Amino acid sequence: MTKVQQRTSATRRIGAAIAGVLPLAVVGMTWFAWQDKLPGDLASHWSGTGRPDDFMSTGTALTAGLSLTGIPAIIGLVAAFISTLRPAVLRGILGFAGMLSGMGASTWLVSAGLTLRAGSAEDAVLGWWLAAVMGSFLFGAVPYFIAPKPKFTTGKFEHRMPLGEQETGAWSRTITSKMLLWMPVALLGLTGLIYIPDLLNDEFSAVWIGGATMLLSTVIVAMIAHLQVTVDWRGLRIVSTLGRIPLKRIPLENIASVEVTEIRPSEWGGWGYRVMPGRSAVVMGAGPSLIVTTTAGKQFAVTVPDPDSAASLLLALRDRKHDGGAHASATEQRA
Repeated sequence: MTKVQQRTSATRRIGAAIAGVLPLAVVGMTWFAWQDKLPGDLASHWSGTGRPDDFMSTGTALTAGLSLTGIPAIIGLVAAFISTLRPAVLRGILGFAGMLSGMGASTWLVSAGLTLRAGSAEDAVLGWWLAAVMGSFLFGAVPYFIAPKPKFTTGKFEHRMPLGEQETGAWSRTITSKMLLWMPVALLGLTGLIYIPDLLNDEFSAVWIGGATMLLSTVIVAMIAHLQVTVDWRGLRIVSTLGRIPLKRIPLENIASVEVTEIRPSEWGGWGYRVMPGRSAVVMGAGPSLIVTTTAGKQFAVTVPDPDSAASLLLALRDRKHDGGAHASATEQRA
């Protein structure tokens, strides 16, 4: 690694750690601004989007907010200054710590802010702030993406599958993640455990937002748990076997280069369909994968068995699409 790369990596480590401290700073600053206006008790729990059904002393709520944001911030700071941590591990620590601190800050802000706005804890109506609470874990993406990117070794794939002048080809594999296959079952069980008691009590208004969100998440996870990867005259396609819903397509004319390598989920943001700045991936686990770089400079990776065959066919079809197979690399295997 060059000195410039080392400085860049160090800067990104420090920047990610500082980002992880922001929720703690928000809790502290809002307490300082609101301390003379807050009542002795704050609304702390809502069964729906209406009025609260449980309360907490302001001191206890502040302590919880500072703990839930301060401890993850300290963990992130310590991790950022351990230079021997691999970037993938550091990203995982900072991302998880950011998720916890984001939820901790939102808990304090919603409880204190709504109580302050309503004038009393009893009148603090949650309303659409439920969506902010549920989405607060997404703050973990901020330090995650600021942290240095993982590096992996790969090389441009050059072999072309030999095809006759009148021949074409197709390649297809199904890919499955055992972990993702079990997740819909777990999500359905968790949804039932949380919301069925309220439904039995005819409290539909208290569960419809959260229940619908959980069910939608279950469907999305089920869609990406079992996929079909195809290479043919249309390019690279990935389709969900559930409902035959297309998830990704890269036409032949948009392919700049192809690579074959071993990847780990931590290098691409975890399992499932991952989207990151400049690249995306379908990751079912650690193992062989196909990486396609488009003419727009974007990368897409998919973990799949026998990526060499897929890559060689993809390049042969791409070259034929470009110049009818006259490309030297496309014909050298037939000579």
